[in-house]
This record gives sequence, structure tokens and C-alpha cells, in this order.
Amino acid sequence: MDERRSSVLPDYPESPSEHKPQPKKEPGSEKEITTDNKHAECEYQATNEALLLPPRAHKSTRNKQNQTWRSRSSTIALALTLTVLLGVVIYTLWYSMLATQQITAFRVGMQHTVVDTVGGGGLVAAKQTFNVQFPLPEHVLTIMAQPGDHVKINQPLIRLDATQLNAQVQQAFNDAAAAQAYLNSVSSGAINPVTVAAAQNAYQVANNHYHALVAQTNSPTLRNGNLISPVNGVVVNVLINPGEVFGANEILMTLMDQSSVIVHTQLPLANLQQIHLGAPAQITPSALPNINLKGTVTGIIPQVNPQTDTFQVDVTVAQPQQILLSGMSAFVRVQSQQDAFVIPRIAVLNPDTESTVFVIHNGRAYMQQVHIAGSAPDIIYVDSGLSLNDQIVVLPLNRLHNGQQVTINTVER
Repeated sequence: MDERRSSVLPDYPESPSEHKPQPKKEPGSEKEITTDNKHAECEYQATNEALLLPPRAHKSTRNKQNQTWRSRSSTIALALTLTVLLGVVIYTLWYSMLATQQITAFRVGMQHTVVDTVGGGGLVAAKQTFNVQFPLPEHVLTIMAQPGDHVKINQPLIRLDATQLNAQVQQAFNDAAAAQAYLNSVSSGAINPVTVAAAQNAYQVANNHYHALVAQTNSPTLRNGNLISPVNGVVVNVLINPGEVFGANEILMTLMDQSSVIVHTQLPLANLQQIHLGAPAQITPSALPNINLKGTVTGIIPQVNPQTDTFQVDVTVAQPQQILLSGMSAFVRVQSQQDAFVIPRIAVLNPDTESTVFVIHNGRAYMQQVHIAGSAPDIIYVDSGLSLNDQIVVLPLNRLHNGQQVTINTVER
């Protein structure tokens, strides 16, 4: 039986507890082991657990520990960076707002006469245009000038029918003579005063008409039956043909004087106070950029163009050679003179728009807006916003705020 059992049942290792003798536990020994060797047991247990973990578990644990360490390091670095930045900001604010700034100042001196130019585009127009007319209805025989012809003063332009003109004058003379005869007859007879007054009025009307015709026929524009040119110019339009009869004061021909022209230019409204009558100007035709002509300001129109913020200035140009033609475009530079203070360019903030300087009053720097009248490479001309002997800050402008207390190291002049 035992043999059969041994052949069927497997062999099991013997339990150590069955063969190894257990040490005797003395009183108090268990407590001592628990108290004294607790830490050693924990380490032993952790070591055994670590040994029992698979390799992937070891790697995951190490990654988590590394991530935790890196996160703590990043947090510490960010905190240090923020602390440094906060310190820099606090120091900068304290330095710029509370600290007294050491500066270099400039004392504003006497005003100087500043010569500058103001430019703008314009269009050329004839200075004088003449309409050839006649005060009486008349018949045209011949047209002696055509559009584009250059004519001289007193040159014949239109030949009229002298017979008709003479007939009109003769008829007016006869009417005046008849009215005179009637007035004499009623005045010598015993006729009532009303009739005499009416005769006197009729004679006055007829006599005035006659003398008006005589004066018109003696007009400077009529000579030997011809209408003549009053100026040296160019024929622009001819509005009548030979053989036609025109009415009284009807425009027959238009002449344009080319000996001098006017350039109507538009200048910036900001320069209105700088432009004066009689100021010299330089005109450059757009079609002839190598030619510069001299002109004079003869008109200032104080009316603003709201679309361009400009105003009109008329510049008269004498041109014996007749280079400028009506309708041409040109660029005009008007010379202006005014009194202004001269200050360093580096003392001005935004010299192109809303120019500002720091003016020193009672040991503090205050922002003051100024108006710039002109400039040069290293200087600015200011015509308003400053006074004689004002002290302004030259350096350093980037560290100042309005009302900051300053101490002047040096003063430039």
C-alpha cells in the first residue's frame, strides 16, 4: 500500500518548518524585534517588492520620478525668473518716476529770421483774357484772324460794314435835329407847359442816342471800320463768320495775353501764416522739369479745400518767351520768411507730428507742444510754444515722464 501510494503521489519538498527547529521566543523578544528592526524590515520588504516587479515597472517608476523632478525644477526656475523680472520692473519704475534724473539742458536764445520754402502743385492760366465786342448791331464783312494766331496790339481782327454804321449815325443825328426843331416850335408858341416838357424830354433822348453812337464809333477797338486787338496775345476763339449780322455787345472773338500768366497753386493749410503777398516763388513746369521760372505771389485766397486741407495762392509769372501755356501743370515753391527760435533737433520728440519738448520749471520737466517752422540737419526752427530763456531738456528724453524732478548737469546755448 505504501509502495503503491508512493508511486502515484508526487514527492513534495519538506516544509522547512517541519525539519528546522523554531527558535524559542522569550518574553519581550517579539516587541524588541518589532521596535528595533522595523526600518530594516521595511527596507527588506521594499527591496523584495522591487525585485519582484517586472522590468517595465522599474522603467515606469524611474520615468515618473524623473518627471516629478523636472516639474519641480521648472517651477523653481519660473519662480526665480518672475522674481527677477518683478525686481527689474520695480526698480525701473522707481528710477523713472521717483528718482531725480540728471539731465543736459538747452537755453533758448533770441529768435532768428528763417527762410524756408513751401511747395505745392498748380495749373497755369492766362492772366488776361479779352472778349472782342461792339456795342451796336453790325454786319461782318471779313474775319482777319483765326484761332491760334498770335496778334499784336492794334492789329485788325474783324472788318465791319461801314456803310451801315454810318447810316446809323446819320439817322441818330437826324432824329436829334428833328427833336430840336420841334422843341423850338412849341417853345415859341402859346402852348401849355406839358407839351413843352414832353418836347424837351424827346430832344434829350434823341441827342443822347446820337452822342452815344458817335462815342461808340470812336471806340479804341474800332479803327477805320475794323475791330482791332487791344493787346498782344493769341486768338483763342472766333464766334462769328463773314456775312453774319451780330447783336449789340455780342462776343465775336476771344484773345488771351500770353506775356504773363498766373499759376493757381494749392499749398498746405499749416503754412498759411508763412505766405505773404510779394513773396518770391519758383515755378517748374511738369512737362519741362529742367526749366525754373521766377514768379511773385500776387494773390492769397483764404478759403480751405476740405478734401486736401490746402488753400489757393496765385503766383504771377512774367514770360517774354511764352514758355508756360494755359492749362499746363507746374510745381510751385514759395519762399517764406519768419522769426523762430533755433533749438537742437535731439531735444524734440516727434518732430514730424505733434512735436513736443520738455521745458524745465521749478526743478521739474514738463511736456510742452511746439510748432515747427522749418528744420536743418541738426536744428529745428520753432515759431510758437517757447519763450526767450526757456530751458529745455536735451538728454536723456527716454527716461523722463511729465512732471519728473530733474537736476541740471550742464546747460548748452
